[in-house]
Order: sequence, then structure tokens, then C-alpha cells
Amino acid sequence: MMGLFRSEVYQIRKTLAVKMLFLFVLFTSVFIGIRETGANYTAEIKESGWDDLLYGGGSLLSSMKDYSLAILLASLLAGWILASSFETRTIQEAVSYGKSRTKVYLVKIITYFIVSLLICLVLWTGQNIFIFIKNGTGTQEVVGNLSQWGYIAGMVFAGSLAYLSIFAICGVVAFITQKTSVTMGIGIIGIAIGFNIITSVMPEPLLKIINYTPAGLCQQVLELNVSYSDIIKTSCISVVWIIAICAAGLWKFKRAELK
Repeated sequence: MMGLFRSEVYQIRKTLAVKMLFLFVLFTSVFIGIRETGANYTAEIKESGWDDLLYGGGSLLSSMKDYSLAILLASLLAGWILASSFETRTIQEAVSYGKSRTKVYLVKIITYFIVSLLICLVLWTGQNIFIFIKNGTGTQEVVGNLSQWGYIAGMVFAGSLAYLSIFAICGVVAFITQKTSVTMGIGIIGIAIGFNIITSVMPEPLLKIINYTPAGLCQQVLELNVSYSDIIKTSCISVVWIIAICAAGLWKFKRAELK
């Protein structure tokens, strides 16, 4: 299995699109982060009354709430890392050489998770590190529990797991379609826009149920006054969803015809 992981790392290092995406996210997020420490931006925020955005915890929360962008990144990576492996016949060759489909699947999906989450963390960190340095975490009155590092770390941890439950859907789509462009299209248009529609039109009783699915898990933990019970609950539910979705994808992959 370690040989498969080394092969995956080598392929990622050689994939120009992934490297370009990483650099683009890094430089763009840093540029935005520097801009958000400027006097003009500070004045705009104070005028709007969103004072929590002037501090690290509140600003980080705002960045992580933009899950459409995170799904966009994950959809691109699902296409480049997973679906493209079918088009280049990397997966077919690994299976034909006697590699277990289960091991091939797990290595691919874990690598995809790591790369996707790493790029999202770079995005969120780059946008907010300068605000943390300049203004700190803020006070309880302004940013609630996110004035404390423990809650910030917990929010990022649980929020990351919640995002991985969504990324798992993109990954399974890649294994089902086996097409880069189709995977990206379904991920960007179907999942990102679909989740926005679901959360915006659902009546309150149904929305409470949706909040315990990948479509709404982030809403449980991305709050100024997040509690440790929210963090633990969201983390546990997210792990269950990740395992369930990936297990369904593995079941489908083991029965799929590899062309």
C-alpha cells in the first residue's frame, strides 16, 4: 500500500494543474489577506457594523463559510486526481497488475482528501493570517467564543471534517463517471449550486434535518459562539458521513467495469 501512496505523491508532484492551482490559491489568498489589513477595508467594515471581521477568529469564520469556493476547488481536484486516473488508465493498470481495488480506491481517495484539504487550509490561512497578526483574535463581546484559540482550533478541525463529507461526494462522483470534465461539471454546478438552493429554499423543519447532512453540517460549527459540544457533534457526524459515502463509492468501484 505504501508503494501506491508513493506513486500517488509522485503523480501529484508531476501534475502541473494541481501545482498551478496551489500557487494560485496561495498568492491570491495572501493578496486578499494583505488587502484586508488596509485602512480602507477597515473603514468599510466599521461602517457596515461587521466588527467581527476585523479580528482573526471572525475573519476566518467568514472565509470558511464560503463553501461554494471550497467545493469548486474540491471538484477541480476530484477531476484532476481521481477521474483523470481513469482517462490515463493509471487505475486500470494498477488493477491489472494485481493491486487490490480496495487499496487502489483508499489510496486515491485519501490522497485526494489530503490535497483538497491542504489547499483549502492554505486559502483560509492566507486570507486571515495577517489579520491575526495585526488585530489578534478579538474580544468575547465582538467575536464570541472565537476570541479563544481553543475554540478557533476546534472550529477549523470540525469544519474541515464537515467539508470532507462534501468532498467525499465529489470523489465518489469521479469514480462513478470516470470522466474529468463530467466530474468537474457535476461538482461545480450540481453540488455547489445544489447545496445553495437546498439551504435557501428548505422550510425550517426540513432544514433542521438537512443540517445533519453534508449540505448543512458546516452551519453547525461555523458560528461565533461555537461550543465544544458543537465541535464534537459535528466532528462525529462528519466522520460517519465520510465513511458511509466512501464505503458506497468503494462498493460501486469494486463492481464497475474498467474500460
